[in-house]
Parts: sequence; C-alpha cells; structure tokens
Amino acid sequence: MSGPARLWQTGPTQHSRRADMRISRLAMATLAVTLLGAPLAGAEDRLDGELALLLDWLVGSFDNTRQVEHGENFLREGPVDAERAPDLLFPVFAQVEAPALGGQAVYLQWPMGSPEGQLQRQRIWVFEIDASRNAVMMDFFTLRDPERWRDAHLAPDTALREITRDDLIPYPPACRLPFRRHADVFIGEIPAEACRIVSQETRTEMLINARVIVGANQVWYDESGVRPDGSVVFQVPASGSYQFRRRE
Repeated sequence: MSGPARLWQTGPTQHSRRADMRISRLAMATLAVTLLGAPLAGAEDRLDGELALLLDWLVGSFDNTRQVEHGENFLREGPVDAERAPDLLFPVFAQVEAPALGGQAVYLQWPMGSPEGQLQRQRIWVFEIDASRNAVMMDFFTLRDPERWRDAHLAPDTALREITRDDLIPYPPACRLPFRRHADVFIGEIPAEACRIVSQETRTEMLINARVIVGANQVWYDESGVRPDGSVVFQVPASGSYQFRRRE
C-alpha cells in the first residue's frame, strides 16, 4: 500500500483527532454538570421532604392555655411570673388553595380569649424551597381587607382561590424567613438587621424582627418592630415568646 493508506490504517487523521477531542470535552463537560447538579438535586429532594413535614407540623389548631395558666415563658429574660403571661390565644393555621400566590400558602388567624374571640392576628404565610440557601423560605403578608377573608380556614379549598397579591400588603424580600431543621424543630428567623420597613399606617420607619419555632405539636412565635433609635414600636408578646400547643 502507499504511505497515506498505511497512515489511515495505523492511526487517526488530524481531523478525526480534533473530533475525538471535541467529543471528549463534551463528555467531560456533561459529566461535570451532572456531578455539580447532583448535590443541588439532592438538596431539593431533601427540602421538599422538609417542607412537607414543616407544613404537617404547622397546620392545625393550637392554644397557649398552659403558658397563661402557669406563667411559662421559656424565652423571656427573667423569672416565671404568672402576672406577666401573654394573652390567651387560640391560633388556627390552615393550608389553603391560593394559586396566585405561588408556593404553599397557609392562612392563619389568632382569636383572643376563646376560639370565637376577636382576632389578634390574621396573616398569610407562603412557603417555598430555595436550594441555593439550603432552606425553606417563608414570605408573610398582611390582608388589606381582613374581614373579607375571615374564617378562610373553614373552606381551605375555595375561600382564598380568588385572592391575588393586590389583596395583600407584602414585605420586602429581605424580610423572608429561612426555615431550617434543628434536631426536632424547624426554626425560621428574619436575618438580623435585614428587614427595614416604613409602616403604611403611621409612616414609622422600623426594623422588623420575627422568629417562629415549629415542632410536631408546638409553635412558638415572637415578633417586634424597633425604630432606628432603638425604641420599641411593638412587641408580641411583651417579652419572650408565645408557646402554642396543639389542641386535642
């Protein structure tokens, strides 16, 4: 055979070598993307499970009767004092259908004194996973017309189906609470110094702090608003944290 023929038989041409190199680079890039994406996909699967568990623990009817009767306030700075116990509340948390809000929506209302009492708080919380932050993120909203949506938990599949973001007062993205599991509880807390707002009612500038602890049968909650000079605009409860237990 001629020289060129022998070269063709014994080794690749320059063109084929370039093609092989391109295929090799493509294979390596594909493998790298797969390997880099695997931890993220694994994190999303885990967070999906944690979101489902968080909602399972959160949804239901609660009260803080024991806290009020015994003066319990484990997060308060100071000794137990029944005279300084928080208000008696009967919170309800219901997972609801609210397609326009995205994520997993929870409607909450907190009657005072009895399950039929005046509402101390009425909000919507929306949860979604964020694998980049390794957390279940929660947005919270105030209702522009609270009475219109009162008792939405009684019809969770329909009561909020038509609600839109125009019906809500949102908070800045920096106010979102990242929830992460700590042993047997989920803890969600606004990052320190992150949530700065101006009240639409009073035009007061303030820093919002909030912490929510969710266990299998308990929800603990505290929130405050503080002016730039350090003076307190509001604080619920007055000190420590609400300690809600699931009602039987």
